[in-house]
Amino acid sequence: MVQLARLITPQGNAIELTPEIYQQIRSLLAAQARRPSPDRLDGIIRVTYGKYADGVSLTQALLAERADERAREDVKTNRVHE
Repeated sequence: MVQLARLITPQGNAIELTPEIYQQIRSLLAAQARRPSPDRLDGIIRVTYGKYADGVSLTQALLAERADERAREDVKTNRVHE
């Protein structure tokens, strides 16, 4: 016999849950626990804002890397078709 899980609401009511629903709720609660709170996330953004402003532009570095990668792929493609 399958034992039903019991969820107790903040109001003190008990709700019987099937094992499938219980697992879904556990997954949702676990996913929420991994996310930082909005206040904490805001704090992280404020602390790190402008941290890399004086260095190399990460966007420009990424675009250069992608251009090099495309050039290497073009060389490989031209070798195959020759």
